Amino acid sequence: MFELPIKPGVHAFDHFCAHLDRMLAANSEKEFAELANGAVSYETLARDMRRLGVAFADLGLAVGDRVLVASKDEGATVKLFLALLRAGMTPVIGDAEVTGPELGELLEVCEPAALYADEAMLANAALGGKLPQSKIIPIREVHDVLSNGRDPGDWPAIEARPDVALLVLTSGTTSTPKAVELTHENLIAQLAIFKDIYGFDSATRLLNLLPLHHVDGLIRGPLVALWFGGYLYRQTPFSVQNVPTILKKFGERNITHFITVPAMLRIVARLGSDARETFTGPDFRFILCSADLLDAALWRHVEETFNTPVVNAYGLSEVVCDALFAGPDDATRRIGSLGRPHGCTADILDDDGKPVPAGETGELVLSGPTVMRGYFNAPELTAGVIRNGAFHTGDYARVGEDGLYDFVGRKKTAIVSAGATIHPESVTIVLTTMPGVAEAVAFGIPDTARGEKLVAAIAPQPGHEITAADAFAFCRKHLSAERTPAEFRIISSLPRGASGKVLMAELTAGTAAAPTGLAEEQVEFDSESGSLEDKVCAVAAKCFNVDAASLSADSTPFNTDGWDSLAHMTLIEELELAFDMQFSAAEIASIAALGDAMEFIEGALDTKA
Repeated sequence: MFELPIKPGVHAFDHFCAHLDRMLAANSEKEFAELANGAVSYETLARDMRRLGVAFADLGLAVGDRVLVASKDEGATVKLFLALLRAGMTPVIGDAEVTGPELGELLEVCEPAALYADEAMLANAALGGKLPQSKIIPIREVHDVLSNGRDPGDWPAIEARPDVALLVLTSGTTSTPKAVELTHENLIAQLAIFKDIYGFDSATRLLNLLPLHHVDGLIRGPLVALWFGGYLYRQTPFSVQNVPTILKKFGERNITHFITVPAMLRIVARLGSDARETFTGPDFRFILCSADLLDAALWRHVEETFNTPVVNAYGLSEVVCDALFAGPDDATRRIGSLGRPHGCTADILDDDGKPVPAGETGELVLSGPTVMRGYFNAPELTAGVIRNGAFHTGDYARVGEDGLYDFVGRKKTAIVSAGATIHPESVTIVLTTMPGVAEAVAFGIPDTARGEKLVAAIAPQPGHEITAADAFAFCRKHLSAERTPAEFRIISSLPRGASGKVLMAELTAGTAAAPTGLAEEQVEFDSESGSLEDKVCAVAAKCFNVDAASLSADSTPFNTDGWDSLAHMTLIEELELAFDMQFSAAEIASIAALGDAMEFIEGALDTKA
């Protein structure tokens, strides 16, 4: 039975602050983190947090005030986050890549008392009097405080007790961000669960690739490191080019836990295929993957390639991070499952709110100390998902014969085709097990005859050919007739956004070919019809969703819109298909311009000739 580690009569905020203070004092001689802008010791962290606390008081901030931070400066962001928590204020960490207009929207969502942001961001923001100028602080002033601010040597007594510890911004199913209110009790409960499941302690050394505005980057990054007296190494922004550095750091920094998401793990797995020893050090424990559905094919591939366990965690920002765990113990290890709940109760209910029989599908409903307080300033939205203290996830699941929970689909994406209710995600899971499939997704589109039609988009692995007939035969062998897609689209790669999630809007609108290119529309290389540069630029234009005329051999991620790490891998896969060749991991990582890709392709073509 899980119990909160808070003594009776002690307020959660007091427990939280006392624990942070103990960890800072006990580990003063240790290194806390290596961030993008340098190493930070526990001693320096403690001093800088106190200096920031004085700055907050001078700014007139009070306990419970919300403070928005939006900066590419990770060192400043981490220290602001931890200092605001310790001072009893409510940090809100925004996307470091947010634009000026988007910054104005965030102010409306979270209504902060103060804003810390990069000068370039502020210069393009139309804040329109939403905050007094005195409460808008450029990040450079934070560095002035850290260098020259007064260190009081201790934290002053805090008389008031805040209701909310942290706001987490999440887009959910709409374009308008929601602000999830997490309490100190929520955070303490999740951290205690982490200790039980992951074995976090003072020897924990984390490698976290996720941005700080992501709840998994923030909680399972600086907060976990400080809470357990451990160490945090961050390699951001994540890029294909820095994957070799990431792999190298495993040994150099004695990493124990690698924190990632499926989209990033896929890239690391491809580029790290020649570095099997990376994850075999004596201190390394496992890869922790969360935030999105981890398909069985990738899960199995990583474990087989690197001979290291992958732990799959299911959760949402509304329950802090994780609620169900597949691994690391054998009792929850089944590839493809969500594992078992820990620290919470996981019920599967029908539309009337009644439990469904074992093995049947229903909505996954979570109860326990990690369930959020609610959405900030959105009582109706909160009431729609929290009923009787339980959080209705909007996800369908069932319990297998082994007692492990299986993800079936998202309530909001369930389709009704010819009278049958179908969860496309369950079809996706089957499709990813088909030999030769790199990635796949099933989804519904309007259909006059059926109401909705189930469609599957499949991207083959380089060097593999898959036809619609092949896919149909495979599905009929593994799926019922009603769950077999009525249409198969063989494409070079799935369209993905910056976070790595599949852009379903593009697929359902039939526009996936714009950024990624349908297989039947691939550029076929013919030495007699156009230059190699023209052909590569044409392929790249589809990957980046730009005009081919704007590209050249000199195009780089720094001067080309849409060329991020995910688009980089899409480009690699499309070029491999178009030119019937395969890049090595070293070549993929060293491509810093389209000209580099052209050089490697030319070499491969010469070898073939």
